[in-house]
Amino acid sequence: MTPRTDLWLFFSGLLASSVNAAAGGGTLLSFPSLLAAGLSPIAANATSTVGLVPGYLAALIGYRTDLRALRRDAVRAIMPSILGGALGAWLLLQLGGAVFARVVPVLLVASALLLLLNPPISRALARSKANIDSPPLVFAANFVIALYAGYFGAGAGILFLAAMGLLMKRRLGEVNALKVVVSLVSNLVAAATLVILELRHPTGALVFRADLPLALGALAGGYLGVRLVRRLPPSVLRGFAAAVGVAIALYLVLR
Repeated sequence: MTPRTDLWLFFSGLLASSVNAAAGGGTLLSFPSLLAAGLSPIAANATSTVGLVPGYLAALIGYRTDLRALRRDAVRAIMPSILGGALGAWLLLQLGGAVFARVVPVLLVASALLLLLNPPISRALARSKANIDSPPLVFAANFVIALYAGYFGAGAGILFLAAMGLLMKRRLGEVNALKVVVSLVSNLVAAATLVILELRHPTGALVFRADLPLALGALAGGYLGVRLVRRLPPSVLRGFAAAVGVAIALYLVLR
């Protein structure tokens, strides 16, 4: 790791957390940045999961006013987020690098498409009257999305908006605030699981040295992202993240 690499990862974390605050999908920026820094795909994914946690915390603080009115829904989202995030992180390490390298291009392209389709999805949900509002379905959907967030995560926020927009009788703005809670809890649990497993059985799947500049950038990005999202078109950040995701997927396939 060099000072230039540290600076690269700092700005990567800043941009990734800003994208997460605006639309979700910041992993599409942090993951390829860690690959460019020389990490393997599985190490880049695990390191990104840990490094972006401060950004989610900063974003949660930024949305604290919105979440006061959603306290009950936020509390209900904690348990499935914990269970799903832990299981996703465990699967990441148990399945190993070979499986991850095969599925990550598909996940990247799918996440990029979800990001690009976010506006029509949001408009469709805004017009939809078919809110089911079933607690068991909400719990199950939350668990599956948290599992995906713990395993890879890019686009998990978009999945949450789409699913909960249909399953909950909440405005999309309120669902977006809840998304921050789920993202923080699932990624925090996934990060803790990865750290504990790596310390108990070192495999090199987690590069702590790269996490420091990434986390510092993520902290700044999460704080600024909540403010920028109200000033900049989310389509700019969303389109950039999607383009990077498709590019790195092509790179992995061709390699």
